[in-house]
Amino acid sequence: MSGREPELPGLRLEFAGIAASPASVEERAAEVLQRLGRVMAFDAGWLAVRDPERHMHIPLATTGAVAPLEDYFGRPDADEEVERLGLNRRRPPMLASEIPDPLSEVRAWADHLLPAGFRQGVAAPLFTTDGRHIGALGLLSADPSRPSRADLRVIAAVTGVIADAVDRTQDIAEIARIVGRASAGVVLTRGGDVLPLPGLPDDRLLAPGSPILTVAADELADDGAYTSFLAPTPGVDGELVRVSALDVARRDLDHLSAAVLLSAPGGVRGLTVLDLRVLGLLVEGVTGTPALGRALQVGREVVAVSLERSLTALGSSDLTAATVRALRGGLRIPPGVTGAT
Repeated sequence: MSGREPELPGLRLEFAGIAASPASVEERAAEVLQRLGRVMAFDAGWLAVRDPERHMHIPLATTGAVAPLEDYFGRPDADEEVERLGLNRRRPPMLASEIPDPLSEVRAWADHLLPAGFRQGVAAPLFTTDGRHIGALGLLSADPSRPSRADLRVIAAVTGVIADAVDRTQDIAEIARIVGRASAGVVLTRGGDVLPLPGLPDDRLLAPGSPILTVAADELADDGAYTSFLAPTPGVDGELVRVSALDVARRDLDHLSAAVLLSAPGGVRGLTVLDLRVLGLLVEGVTGTPALGRALQVGREVVAVSLERSLTALGSSDLTAATVRALRGGLRIPPGVTGAT
């Protein structure tokens, strides 16, 4: 510890301020390490997020000679040892001297840290205040007396707010606010898991396996940063909800992939659910009155009337232009969301 032990409530407030900063997640992580360096002594610091789908830690910020630690975590089997030591579970920070196994038998220390001259360290799993595993903090020293047990108490007091500071779902929630009046939202991972989006409730339409999530993910994969469409509300005839999906992937960083939000449908220009389904099929490349009728199980005359109504509503005499306008305005029900109802 550098000087006297800091006042922990004040320190937590300082880290909460970092968490609330509009800076990038990398900048916030760097500020965390700088702040820790002002209240305790260590030679190298490492703050990383964990990608549970690739079973690896990716550093957000480092200070000092951390190359041995980065080499270790670059190994494909590093996460297995971290798991075995209990450092992917919610637990208090652990001093290296408290590891049950001799350091000479722990690969991280035997192969990387001891040869580099480190003799003490602390590892802290990072769990947000609402219980989500984000990553890990590691501090290392050549002095076997530090970090000390007093340092350990400080780290234990602030790991939750440090985790909040590097929790990228908070950033995603800020981005999602561009979709006004969203009533529900989730975060999708690269592997298809569904995570909470801070500040918004979930919804049964956004439950794992929902066709809406599948369509949203597929459209983002095909078309880029943003997509929007309409979906019927289950059990309520004619009622719609707007689905907006934002690509938030950082493939160099973690497994978070997209934010999917629900909101009021907005103006649909008098288009019926059938019209919106027809437009959804047109966007998917289904053309011709017979093909549209077969897909929707309605007669050709019904399709023809729907197409005429859509052209009028979208202010176009050209079906191709109307289809583009429907896509850009989110005035369509993709065929893939039918199973959501």
